Amino acid sequence: MHFRDEFPSELFLPFLSADSGPQYRALFRGFQQAILSGQLGPGSKLPASRPLGKNLGVSRNTVKAAYELLQAEGYIETRHGAGSFVSAAVPDQISKKGGDETLQDAAQPVLSEVSARISAAFAERPLLGNGLLLPATPCVKSFPWLKWQRHATAAGRKIKFEESVSRAGYIGLRRQIADYLNVVRGVKASAEQVQICSGSQQAIYLAALLLLDQGDDILVEEPGYYGVDGALAAVGANKVAVPADEEGFHLEAALQRSGNARLALMTPSRNYPMGYTLSLARRLALLNWAREQDAWIIEDDYDSEFRFDGPPLTSLQGLSGGERVIYMGTFSRILHPSIRLGYLVLPEALTEPFSQVRAYVDGGLSSLPQIALADFMASGDFASHVRRMRKLYQQRRDILNTLAEQRFGDQLQRIESDGGMHSTFLFRDSVKVTDRDLAAAAQARGLGIRALSDFYSHSVGPQGIVIGFAGYDEAQMRRGMDILDAVLHSASA
Repeated sequence: MHFRDEFPSELFLPFLSADSGPQYRALFRGFQQAILSGQLGPGSKLPASRPLGKNLGVSRNTVKAAYELLQAEGYIETRHGAGSFVSAAVPDQISKKGGDETLQDAAQPVLSEVSARISAAFAERPLLGNGLLLPATPCVKSFPWLKWQRHATAAGRKIKFEESVSRAGYIGLRRQIADYLNVVRGVKASAEQVQICSGSQQAIYLAALLLLDQGDDILVEEPGYYGVDGALAAVGANKVAVPADEEGFHLEAALQRSGNARLALMTPSRNYPMGYTLSLARRLALLNWAREQDAWIIEDDYDSEFRFDGPPLTSLQGLSGGERVIYMGTFSRILHPSIRLGYLVLPEALTEPFSQVRAYVDGGLSSLPQIALADFMASGDFASHVRRMRKLYQQRRDILNTLAEQRFGDQLQRIESDGGMHSTFLFRDSVKVTDRDLAAAAQARGLGIRALSDFYSHSVGPQGIVIGFAGYDEAQMRRGMDILDAVLHSASA
C-alpha cells in the first residue's frame, strides 16, 4: 500500500496553502482540526516526518516542529521505537464528532437566558446602520482636534504622576463634571457622587443591576429611545411603556399599567424623539411618587446643551434635591462618538452600594481619556465648543426645517422642538407608505432617517420619520432631501 493511500495527507494541503504564517503552525492546525473532528481518532499512527514532508512538499524540520507542538499540547504521544500516535487522552466523544455535526453545533450554540432576552430585544427592533441625515450624529468635522490632541498629550505626561484611578473614575474629571452640572443644569452633586461610565448603555445597565430584580417593572416613556432595551433585557427587567404627550411622561397612565414599579427611566428635558418637555406639574407629581413609593428615577439628559430657544432647563435632579433621582449624561453626542465617556450622578444613599456592585462587574475605564477630558473642561475648551455647536446646530435645524417645508409641506408635518440634534415629522394623509417601509427604502439608498413607529414598544404610534441635522451641512441636507423625494415618489407611484 502506497503512503498516499495509507494516510489522508490531502487533509492538510488547504491549511498549508491558505495560511500565510509559518508552515509548521499551519500543519499543526491541520492536525489539530483532524483530531478534534474525529478524522484522526485516538491511537491513530502518524507517518514519519521525512515521508510526510516529502508528500506535502515541506521540509522534514517543518513536520518535526509541528509534531513537537502537537505533543506539547497533548494531542499526540511518542512511543519509543514505534513512532507518533494520536493521544489516547483525547476524549472519544469529541473525536467521534463528524464535520457536519461540528458545524451544526457551531451554528446553533446553546446560550444563556440573558443572551436569549437580548437577542429577542434586538430581533423586535434591530439597530440599523449608518447613512446620511442619521439622528444623534454630532458634527465631527467641527470638533477641535488640535486642542484635544494637546490635552491628550499632556494627559500622557501627567498620567505617570497620578495615583491609580478608582472604578468610579478619575477624580479630576468627576470634579469638573460636578462643577459644570451645578452651574449649567442646577444639579446638586459633589464629585464623590459622580461615576464615570463608558456611555449611557453601561450607565443604565449598572443602575438597573443595582435597583432591579429579575421581573421587576421599570417605567419608560413611549415613544422612547429603544437603545436601552438591551441593557434592560440583560437584567431581566419588565419594560412598562408609558405614553408621553405634549406635557411629557404621564404618571397617571403609568400607575394604571404598573402599581408596584420601583424605577422610572425618562428624558424630562426633551423626550426622544418627539422633543416634548416634562411640565412642572408632572415633574412635581413624579418626584412625589418616588418619595412615597421609595422608588427611583433615572433622568437621561442626553443633549440638553443644545437648547436653542432659551437657557437649559433646571434638571429634575436639581428640583428634587438629588434624593430620588439618578442623573445621567454622555459626552459621545456632545463632543465626538469616539470619546466613549458618560457619567451618573448618584444620590448619596446609592454611592457605596453602586461602587460595590460595580467592583464585581466592571474593571474600570482607561484613565488617559478621562484625564484629557478633565483638562479639556478645566481649560474652557469644552464650554467654548458647546457654545459653537449650539449656534451651528440651530442654523442647521433651521436649514433642514426650511428645506423639508419647501419640498414636503403637503406630506410631512414637523413637530415643534426647542432644540436637539434632529427634527421629527409626522406623515400627512397624502403619504401612502408606512414609515418603516419608507425608512428601509431610504436606508437602501444611503439615507439614515428613522421610522417614528420604531420608538414605540407595543402600541401603534403615529407614522412619521426622524431626520438628523447636527452632523450635516446644507449640501448634504439637500442631497438627503433629493433621496427622500425619490423614495416618496417611488412609494406613491
